[in-house]
Amino acid sequence: MVSASLTLLIVFATVTFGAVYPWVYLPLFGAATCLGSIGLAGMLRRRSFPPGLRPLSVGLLVVIVTVAAQLVPLSRTALQAISPHTSDLLSQYSFVFAGGASRHPLSINPRATRVALIGLCSLTVYAIGLPGLLSRRDLRTVPRNLIVCAVLLAVAGIYGREHNNGLVYGFWQPGEGTNANGFGPFVNRNHFAGWMLMTTCLTLGALCGWIERARGSAKPDLRNRLVWFSTAEANRIVLMAAAAATMAVSLIWTMSRSGIISFACAIGCFLWLVARRRGLGRWHRAAIVTTLGLLLFTGVNWRGFDRIAAWFGDTRDLVDRTAAWRDGWQVVHDFPLAGTGINTYADAMLFYQKHVLEFWMSRAHNDYLQLLAEGGLLVVVPAAMAIVLLAVAVRRRVRQSTGDSYDYWVRAGAGVGLLAIGIQETVEFSLQIPANALLFATLAAVAISPYSARRVAE
Repeated sequence: MVSASLTLLIVFATVTFGAVYPWVYLPLFGAATCLGSIGLAGMLRRRSFPPGLRPLSVGLLVVIVTVAAQLVPLSRTALQAISPHTSDLLSQYSFVFAGGASRHPLSINPRATRVALIGLCSLTVYAIGLPGLLSRRDLRTVPRNLIVCAVLLAVAGIYGREHNNGLVYGFWQPGEGTNANGFGPFVNRNHFAGWMLMTTCLTLGALCGWIERARGSAKPDLRNRLVWFSTAEANRIVLMAAAAATMAVSLIWTMSRSGIISFACAIGCFLWLVARRRGLGRWHRAAIVTTLGLLLFTGVNWRGFDRIAAWFGDTRDLVDRTAAWRDGWQVVHDFPLAGTGINTYADAMLFYQKHVLEFWMSRAHNDYLQLLAEGGLLVVVPAAMAIVLLAVAVRRRVRQSTGDSYDYWVRAGAGVGLLAIGIQETVEFSLQIPANALLFATLAAVAISPYSARRVAE
């Protein structure tokens, strides 16, 4: 029941254009809050709140409080003392403030910050509460369900990219411009790459787990190994490898440089985990390494080595993006303590965009830079602490599940997915898409869900 509800929620958010419209993300946040609240209530009732989750919960709560602090109305004197440039900007941007309003929050656009705060609260409750609902069986069914959905999206995305008429699904007009840069249900191919990146990492974790658990392959003679390929165990592994290959092809088909580089880094992380995995048989180790190498090679080869090399050789986009980051750093320079308010970068760029003028840079294309510009030290410091606490919690759970091959690899795969999307965020803003943020929270919940030594029936 939990895995079905979880899958439906993720699919709903993804196929509805990434849940970027209010008519999608508001009910999505409500459903995520309800699901997380049920899990939290269960953990509190059973008094089984995992110790590793407590510091993370506190860290995320502090982040919520600091974002909420940006919405507290302040007197003009206090606003001038905390953030002098806020008053200067509001005098040009807000008719109410320019007309003599006596109080105003730190956020230059309180409405936009309130929307972000609602999403942050919802996904925090979801990420912290979901581990209380996930059973060991769910750790098997959730990746399986997501694999089916991801393969369908991969095929549809490739077809839609090659037959792009400027509309999402061939009929939907995007709210901003056209779908010329779109892929699948996403208006931006980089955002599809981010979604597929996280899902592929979780799939690879499950695949590595099944390969390590394979028993028939351990028999030394060739005949028994060939016979093993006719077993249900082998069929599961082959099907999952084929699904992962399809997903990898679609990711690379986006021609998202950030997605491809992040995927290559993810493959490197898996190879590092294989090298450090104790007790992994020689055959199993070779099978995993070979599979990972073939996945990367298949994806790149299918798209074309020459085409990808030429695309990476074109640095015009990077030059423009680097120039645009200078505008973002100017915002950081002028709003170092409290920022302009979460989710207000677009408003700030009305005054600070000086370099790339061909289009409105409503996003920084670097979520770390954007968080620093919007949140200042007030939000960035607790956010950085929360990231560290999440990493510690994931590491703890992965180490606790070392004795169970499947649990270990699924949690490790989820952790690699979190790291990979973190790499992509250095040049993108995929996690500002609600569907991607929901998937990120799901992977975090999978990685930190309580470990149970009890085995479940396959």
